[in-house]
Amino acid sequence: MKAEAGIFEGIIGNAEALRRLERSLAVGEVSHAYLFYGPPGVGKRTVARRFGAALVSGGDERAEDRARRGLHPDLQEVEPEGVFTTIGQVREIVRQAASRPFEGARRVFILQADTLNVQAANALLKTLEEPEGRAVFLLLAASREGVLPTIVSRAQTVRFNPVPVAEVAKFLREQGDENPELVAALGRGNVGLSLRYARETEMWELRKAVFTAAFSFAKDFGERRRAVEKIVDRAEAVGEARETAFLEDIDEPDRRAKESAKRLGKAARDGAVREALGLISLVYRDVAVVNAGAEKLVANLDRLEEIQDYAERFAGANWAEAALEVGEIQDTLAYNASPEAVLEVALSRVRQKILGAYPD
Repeated sequence: MKAEAGIFEGIIGNAEALRRLERSLAVGEVSHAYLFYGPPGVGKRTVARRFGAALVSGGDERAEDRARRGLHPDLQEVEPEGVFTTIGQVREIVRQAASRPFEGARRVFILQADTLNVQAANALLKTLEEPEGRAVFLLLAASREGVLPTIVSRAQTVRFNPVPVAEVAKFLREQGDENPELVAALGRGNVGLSLRYARETEMWELRKAVFTAAFSFAKDFGERRRAVEKIVDRAEAVGEARETAFLEDIDEPDRRAKESAKRLGKAARDGAVREALGLISLVYRDVAVVNAGAEKLVANLDRLEEIQDYAERFAGANWAEAALEVGEIQDTLAYNASPEAVLEVALSRVRQKILGAYPD
């Protein structure tokens, strides 16, 4: 379901969470802290920006419009310095939160709660427990478990779920996008990811490399290694495109802007490697689905014939277990392992899972 009116107009899915936030605005019962949690790409940040804009504007439409465009001094989004939001950043936020708003009804701070290390989280606790002034904290996280319990207990939690594929496909169809069903299926409930597939050619090149790698398990080591290198090359292209796009929006980028662009590019590259693993897992899941006789559930609809061929050739393999294995390996990327090493380990384990079903 797409929100049709109010401050969340046009946002897809999570209607109950949106209604809850709209009700709190309507009756004036706003908490000093919220934790929006759920998987990436389901609208948490967009909702936080819209909700924050409404909070600082106090009903002034022009002020709300400025806040939505990032031009209101009382709405501040705090980006981590590298991997973590630092204790220095949090102390500055706490100092500002104790002050009166510059011009708005409230001051609002948007933070990524799962980037707070223990020291930074502890520095924020007292303010969350005994808020001063009219500050509201909008905390974002992929899960409740990724946030310290002391933070969770001091905020109203709002859960965001993956958006049903049919809703995403309907939205894409209304936007005039080609292949809305395929693009929605590839997004796997992540609206942002579906939109990237709809708009970025680099994502399709990455997917092409993924299919080569996913079915390289029966090839020799050299071919598997080349398949991995191709994925990394495609991931690098995604990162470079993100870096270039950022700099193109700045007339005369200075050193700080260039450093920010490099960080964004690296994050996009790492995200593309993570997505490659997710796609490999999805490919194996599709083969398992075909083996189970449920071809209507295949996500990679345009590659169905190829998937059917592997399902028939390796019917005795446990494709579902191979999909789970790759999904679990995704988590190792959080520990700064090299993309090449992670991908090679994934394909090696898959080779054992699939070919192990065919003893010599």
